Amino acid sequence: AKTRMNAPEVVRRYAATLLNAAEETGVLESVRSDVEGVLETMAKSKDLVGFLENPLFSADIQHKALVAIFEGKLQELTLNFLSLMAQRRRTNLLSQALETFLVLAEEKEGVVSAEVVSAVALTEDQQERLRGRLATYTGKKVRLQSHVDPNLRGGVVAKVGDTVFDGSINTHLERLRRHLGGA
Repeated sequence: AKTRMNAPEVVRRYAATLLNAAEETGVLESVRSDVEGVLETMAKSKDLVGFLENPLFSADIQHKALVAIFEGKLQELTLNFLSLMAQRRRTNLLSQALETFLVLAEEKEGVVSAEVVSAVALTEDQQERLRGRLATYTGKKVRLQSHVDPNLRGGVVAKVGDTVFDGSINTHLERLRRHLGGA
């Protein structure tokens, strides 16, 4: 139970180590795209995640598997990072560490992530306008992560950090209802 308590700190430390190494060696962009690729692979494979999170597999077996899957597809630095995580018996924290790496990389560049949910897929033009508005509001470059939720009745909900920008009809109906109810 002790490791669970300090997991976020450990995760942050691993992520920062990878970020610093990538910056120092001038391969940050490549490592970032590697990390996105590894996370995508993990998202598509419950088996891989289960294998990495299972403490019954030895560090050696997990290490060999990661190398077998990713060798030749990643920067040497990224592959070394995966190896390090395996050797230190930290593969259960791998996805957290990689996600944290992406967040740290963006913070460093003054980029914030905005999660956008819309009833229908947004056009490139709509995404650009939204990104522009959010950039003006936050004073930072904004990276949009778009999702479609057909249950959202008309409109868009954008979330940057803890701030929610809601332009859905639901919100307006709710305001109207409160207004009419004299609340």
